[in-house]
Amino acid sequence: MASSLVLPSRESLAGQWLLSSSADPARNCVLQLSAQPPLLAGDLECATELLGARPGSWEPTPDGLWLFDQEGSGLVHLNRDAGRYWATSRQGELTLSRKSRD
Repeated sequence: MASSLVLPSRESLAGQWLLSSSADPARNCVLQLSAQPPLLAGDLECATELLGARPGSWEPTPDGLWLFDQEGSGLVHLNRDAGRYWATSRQGELTLSRKSRD
């Protein structure tokens, strides 16, 4: 029996997230995902260092989440896995996880 993946809504993913890399575990970039329009804000300089280009927007996919650059080209597709998103890059494993509310 085939299973189908559900596309999460932008609204369900909007909020504060932490982007990190296994190459530098102490570095966490706080990103704000906005739903309408799907823009990124927060520590974009930090994210630029981890991604190799400045992110500007994002879109959910059935199996993960795309981060796009300022021109709309895909920077990285992060795979969904148990409440976090991850991808392998030249800088190590990238992880995007929801920031806990203090």
